[in-house]
Amino acid sequence: ELAAPARLPIQYVIRPQGSDYRGYAGRLESGTLTTGQAVTVLPSGATSTIAGIDILGEPAETAREGQSITVRLADEIDIARGDLIAPTPGAPAPAKELTATACHLHQTPLRLREKVLVQHGTRTVRGIVTHIGTDSGELALNDIAPLTVRTAEPLPVDAYAVNRRTGAFLLIDPADGTTRTAAMATA
Repeated sequence: ELAAPARLPIQYVIRPQGSDYRGYAGRLESGTLTTGQAVTVLPSGATSTIAGIDILGEPAETAREGQSITVRLADEIDIARGDLIAPTPGAPAPAKELTATACHLHQTPLRLREKVLVQHGTRTVRGIVTHIGTDSGELALNDIAPLTVRTAEPLPVDAYAVNRRTGAFLLIDPADGTTRTAAMATA
């Protein structure tokens, strides 16, 4: 099994007042990142180089999967919570149409054209269900079927077979915040 490529979903942007320090903190979900490595910020597509990596406040040359890290970049790029840092080349292409195999986890069925929130990593965006691969056109509790969701903003989703951490997403009820469906991206 090949190691999954590096993926760092941003949880916090660290910019202390009165300092020019800019750090992007999160848990390295897969792969490794090293100082000097070329990276792409998604979904914007901006590129830079890793100027430094801090682990528990100490400088490090390399960060590995599962570590909580702060990355400093060589260039000033507009980065926010929910963005993803990935190696260049090898970054996933952000898409507004997500195809997946989905498992429905809620008593209330998921229906075609239903509005949902799509949670991927540290980002949550609005979406609408555009395809459900069942005869009834809906997903009932514990149903597993193909599903397509169109999102309001592009998400850098990997195929689940390539990267389990960034190849999965959740569909959430926008009214009450309950998780409705778990999905594994197929493309």
